[in-house]
Amino acid sequence: MTALSPLNKKLLRDMWHIRSQVIAIAVVIACGVATVVMALGVYNSLLLTRTVYYERQAFGHVFANLTRAPLSVARDIASISGVSAVDNRVVARAVVEIPGARRPAVGQLVSLPAANELGLNRVVLRWGRMPQTGSLDEVVVSEAFAEAHNLQPNDEVSAIVNGRKRSLRVVGVGLSPEFVYAVGPGQIIPDDATFGVLWLDRAGLEASFDLVKAFNNISLTLMRGTNQQAIIAEVDTILAPYGGLGAYGRVDHVSHAFLDSELNQLRVMAGIIPPIFLAVAAFLLHIVLTRLVNTEREQIGLLKAFGYSDVGVGVHYLKMALVISALGAVVGIGL
Repeated sequence: MTALSPLNKKLLRDMWHIRSQVIAIAVVIACGVATVVMALGVYNSLLLTRTVYYERQAFGHVFANLTRAPLSVARDIASISGVSAVDNRVVARAVVEIPGARRPAVGQLVSLPAANELGLNRVVLRWGRMPQTGSLDEVVVSEAFAEAHNLQPNDEVSAIVNGRKRSLRVVGVGLSPEFVYAVGPGQIIPDDATFGVLWLDRAGLEASFDLVKAFNNISLTLMRGTNQQAIIAEVDTILAPYGGLGAYGRVDHVSHAFLDSELNQLRVMAGIIPPIFLAVAAFLLHIVLTRLVNTEREQIGLLKAFGYSDVGVGVHYLKMALVISALGAVVGIGL
């Protein structure tokens, strides 16, 4: 076994003598490293989870709202080169009255695809079941809205749908990639008590809004490598005669934009906060080493007298900085 050199023995002895400062600096470094590991780990995990969730539930790449168009128009859009799948729906707003609530809420009514169709922006049931085909009063409610009002299976809510009051029965609670963040009209941030999403069988919506064999909302998924802006331009051209309000990509989707903002904050935190810890650690390390060198000038002179070069002595003190930094990094990664 190789014995420690005199300088390495001195290094260990010096670090033991200033062990409280060594521990303090290592803890600061560990905090900085742990913040980087935590933030980047959470960021990458959430990013991967979102990607998998979007793919499993077939979250659209392009979306468009319009006044009214026959189903044949959806087939025209599906024939555009680069379009992978199309899902046309009936989407409307309603005033929802919850028993015991202080004030009515706004509900986003969204039609569900037929039982034998998967559709896009698929709903994940948290509990309950989907509305039966042809049902006019069964709804699946967004989870956040249900929790805000403590809605339970078979609870009834009243909704003013296109000027007519209807009683709707809750048969399930669900989630959708389209409404991870559900933001109502005029809202800047989500308010789950005043805005929620209600999914109904298509038959329960289209007759109320004169949209039988028609639609007023459409979502598309695209093939890899497709020029999204070109697709959006073609969709706008096709929907223009039907009151199209302008197609937009996923990047401009409200829920996706909120998620992107949250993820970007995590990424920014990983780039801003750790350098603060590391800068403080570097400052403390500089003070400790400067003080140590000043108090050991006589020892440094003796080392040079015994033949140690300036570089050798400098490396000795550099080792101390590296050992303290490595100790903090290992602890930070372990956390």
